[in-house]
Amino acid sequence: MTGKKTAIRFLNCGTILPYFPRVESGISCLLVETNEGLVLIDTGFGVGDYTSSGRKMRFFTAAMRSPKDVNETALYQVQQLGYTPAEVRHIVMTHLHLDHAGGLPDFPHAKVHIYQPELEHILSGNVGFGYNRDHWAHGPDWLPHRLNGESWYNFDAIRLDGFEPELWLIPLIGHTPGHCGVAVGQGNAWVLHAGDAVPFNVAVDDVPDWISRLLIGPHIPRIREFMKARPEVKVVGAHMSLDFYKFV
Repeated sequence: MTGKKTAIRFLNCGTILPYFPRVESGISCLLVETNEGLVLIDTGFGVGDYTSSGRKMRFFTAAMRSPKDVNETALYQVQQLGYTPAEVRHIVMTHLHLDHAGGLPDFPHAKVHIYQPELEHILSGNVGFGYNRDHWAHGPDWLPHRLNGESWYNFDAIRLDGFEPELWLIPLIGHTPGHCGVAVGQGNAWVLHAGDAVPFNVAVDDVPDWISRLLIGPHIPRIREFMKARPEVKVVGAHMSLDFYKFV
């Protein structure tokens, strides 16, 4: 693909400092300027997770030793960048775990793109601790997507119609029933938000594959080879070191 470089901002929408593993990381969200307005990829913790949270979120943020800084929420960061919340017209979710979907209520007008199996999972009511129903209690404007025979770099994929730069959902099932990566065109290159299909800091060479399969799914061997073969694709994980967000 060709064209000018896309404006992509890499946001930390929730600092987490767990006792184990003892790593300081953020929750990766991408803010992308498109022809259809601003697109937010994942939402991190939301304002309500800090100001009016239920027992589950209070327990989770305490266990993760989150500073509970409302200025880290996507809503506040969008405003700090000079936009209004209404300019975020679309949200694309890698998955709906509670550390990724907390900001959905902060953008109730946005269309929420999601892989159909993930939506079916949360609407079934049979969700575990990793999800928080409060995050979609406001009734998001869901736009579910299914595979239709397309591919991106030989990954089964779904192009989100009408967007420039190109946006693709890349199903990477395992961490959740409908977990996806999200690819964003950036001139002659790409950014792939791989969500929780990759380990902390995209350390694909540091975590044994058998541990990865247990915790985040089976995709590490393929992603490792993909990263070696495709240096034009910048792969970002759901949880990166805090320094990452300062220097991108």
